[in-house]
Amino acid sequence: MLYIRCILIACSLFVSCLTFASVEVRVSGVDDKAYDNVMTLLQIARLNNSESYADYRVRYLHRQAPDDIQKALRPYGYYQVEVNAQLESVESGWVASYEVVLNEPVRITKNSWIINGDASDDDVFLALLKNSDLKENQRFIHSQYEALKSRFLSLASHRGYHDAHFSKHDVEIDVDKNTANIDVIFESGQRYKFGSVTFEQDILNDGLLQRFVPFELGEGYTSQELSNLQVALLDSGYFSQVQVSPRWNDSEEHHVPVDVKSTANYRNQYQYGVGYGTDTGARVSASLNRRWVNEDGHQFRGLTQVSQIESRVSANYIVPGKKPQSDYYRFNAEVSDKNNEGQENRLYRIGASSTVTMNQWQHEFGLSWQRDDFQIGETEGTSQFLIPRSSWTYMTADGRLNIDKGFRFDATLKAANDTLLSDANMASLKLGFKAVVPLTERVRILTRADIGATYIDNFDTLPPSLRFFGGGDHSVRGYAYEQLGPEDETGTVIGGRYLATASAEIDYRFKEHWRIALFTDIGNAMIEPNEPLKQSIGFGVRWISPIGSIRLDLAQAIDEPDKPWRLHLTLGPDL
Repeated sequence: MLYIRCILIACSLFVSCLTFASVEVRVSGVDDKAYDNVMTLLQIARLNNSESYADYRVRYLHRQAPDDIQKALRPYGYYQVEVNAQLESVESGWVASYEVVLNEPVRITKNSWIINGDASDDDVFLALLKNSDLKENQRFIHSQYEALKSRFLSLASHRGYHDAHFSKHDVEIDVDKNTANIDVIFESGQRYKFGSVTFEQDILNDGLLQRFVPFELGEGYTSQELSNLQVALLDSGYFSQVQVSPRWNDSEEHHVPVDVKSTANYRNQYQYGVGYGTDTGARVSASLNRRWVNEDGHQFRGLTQVSQIESRVSANYIVPGKKPQSDYYRFNAEVSDKNNEGQENRLYRIGASSTVTMNQWQHEFGLSWQRDDFQIGETEGTSQFLIPRSSWTYMTADGRLNIDKGFRFDATLKAANDTLLSDANMASLKLGFKAVVPLTERVRILTRADIGATYIDNFDTLPPSLRFFGGGDHSVRGYAYEQLGPEDETGTVIGGRYLATASAEIDYRFKEHWRIALFTDIGNAMIEPNEPLKQSIGFGVRWISPIGSIRLDLAQAIDEPDKPWRLHLTLGPDL
């Protein structure tokens, strides 16, 4: 009997050890990233509190918890951590509580970073050290130290220090004194320079492709310049694939040669389109883009478009300039027919222009001759003008299509003289401004303004293509396309010599690819500059697509409340 009794008692004890219960873990006295690291390394916290665990396992992990917490806090400079641990049995299982006392952290008493080699006077490396989070008397955070070492090696790779390495990287921590001594020696070696660039392709002459190279022979190596070369060649349209590779093993006297391997694009690109815009109405189009006409990289682009308001046929012949990725010469010809609410105009235009880009500035100078056969309201006529044109554009933005922060400024000056193939003396200036300003991560302010002025002796000789009009998707919404401005006795909008429009808009990104917006527009086209401006208000929704924002707006002309709300549909970048 006694033997059986002992067996029953042993079984009872064993069963009690296997009692299953859930565990709730509470940690206090630590927060932010240090708290996250504690919860990651704390074994008892990794138990799923929606499941049950054996009591002996819970007690074991609870005994290990202070060590887990102390290890988790050392990378953040806390080596004197005290943990008050309590394990409480409750009806639903266990509550494990850990009150953490961080005490005084380890602080940096010596922060020595020595750079030997060419990088010792490289401003980029010196700025990296100056802006580092590692400072004397600051709390030593191990991740910041490792991050700075990684940044050194990454920067060395990007800037051509191909032989760079650390000859010493020590951190001595005195736990009793709470001090950390950092002692690092970085051997950058000699900086490599760009050698010759070799292109492997068979469609263009080498002289043209060498003009795409954004660096000079012997210039200090940077991987960013190689990336810029690759992007420029892909953007040119000549190639479908481009691979740019430095040949480190073939370097001589620290000059690294560069290979560019590319795959030719299709020579001809045909595009057909059917669409609708609230400024143009329904439209169909067809275009031809001959990506290279000859081995000098000349290009031809032709377009035919038919729409409810304006139809056109145009041809452009483009010659690459000194910097082909941004500079070019253009020769163009165009014939268009426009019929819009009492405005009829047939335009013939030929011209040539030169475009040069300097940093964020782009300058275009052109000369064009145009003839207009027009009827607008009660005025009918034929005019010709030989127009020299100069325009400047400044733009800076954090993206190419979908922009969260950016600024754009445009200025265009045109002129004509009645002794040079022109029916009248004429001078015209138009200034434009756009800005996208982020207020928060999800809220932006968008503003734009356009002003223009034209001098001409006889306004009636000025064709509609050279007059100013207001209204439409990119002007004062709430008014139809080019239907805001002076009117004649028939009620036809005849355009003006002056233009002033502005817009203010606020939008909110409520989902990753969706925004809602509120806006107000104001402006007018005028014969005299002191005429009253018209205003509208509205709201809209935007879809952030891969080809730019698609905007759907509803706007009301508040100065003319009898007019219905007008729909506006546009596509493209915000700048």
